[in-house]
Amino acid sequence: MKPASILCCAVLTHCATAAAVTAAFDYRIGATGFTEDEHGMLIHAHEPLKLEVRPGGRVWPPLVVDDGGRIYAGGTVIDALSGRVLQTAGKGVIALPYGVQVAPEAGGFRFRRSAAPGRDCLLPLRKLNAGGGKPALQAMKDANVAFASSPRGVVGLATHFGADGKVSGYTASLIDAASCKVAHSTPLGNPDLLVELAASKSGGWWITGSVEQTLLRSADGRSWRKVPLPAQLSSLVSSYAVNDREIWLAAAQAGDGDDKPYMLTYSGDGGASWASLRRDDPLLGRLPPAWLEGQRRRASGGD
Repeated sequence: MKPASILCCAVLTHCATAAAVTAAFDYRIGATGFTEDEHGMLIHAHEPLKLEVRPGGRVWPPLVVDDGGRIYAGGTVIDALSGRVLQTAGKGVIALPYGVQVAPEAGGFRFRRSAAPGRDCLLPLRKLNAGGGKPALQAMKDANVAFASSPRGVVGLATHFGADGKVSGYTASLIDAASCKVAHSTPLGNPDLLVELAASKSGGWWITGSVEQTLLRSADGRSWRKVPLPAQLSSLVSSYAVNDREIWLAAAQAGDGDDKPYMLTYSGDGGASWASLRRDDPLLGRLPPAWLEGQRRRASGGD
């Protein structure tokens, strides 16, 4: 039987370790510093920005880094290499990579694109059949609705609830941000406790499940496939697909000792084989700069 709880985290990729942080912890993305504890996160940009760490380790507003080294924190976009604020959107607006903005409203989600200034549209929450009757903003805060953008479009992950309030399933929807129409919906069933929806320029979209160790991937936002994962994983909290071949995982691993301090696993062949990274492993030099959870673990040495 699948977990009855709501998603413990969604777009942000450092759920489990963030929840375990009790003292201030410092790390960097590019040249931009982050200070984080169990209550909040401070981004040391030229204009410092504070985010809330919600129960379960979710950060609000959502935080993501794109392939070009830009940090998206709510409606603020920061150049990680210089710390310079590139964009500040209006209150309540969430900036996504590749020129997409989404603003939760009473009736749904309003999408805007930088390529078409002054034009926006509203995607009704009912079109995603999500949220359990909650307003759009609360549905996002509770991670019942998450969005991830790539150069190919926007995908939304919606959580569905039964009459008993338990999770009954999930749907991934490919959304046309220009018209706010759902181009395609894919019912995913209830394969796992799905904790993350993410995307990269060459890796498409992926969804991470934390209880049964699930990784679903899609190149087009329409069809999804399950990637075989190593048996020794447990508590998978984040994934990162660089491209069709390079995949990274962040999880707990079976066994004790200091030879696996990062709890990071890598595949260079699309998931056919996996390598657990050890301390000072040369593969750490290939860790994706845009993968927040990977960078956090590398900075902390697995603590």
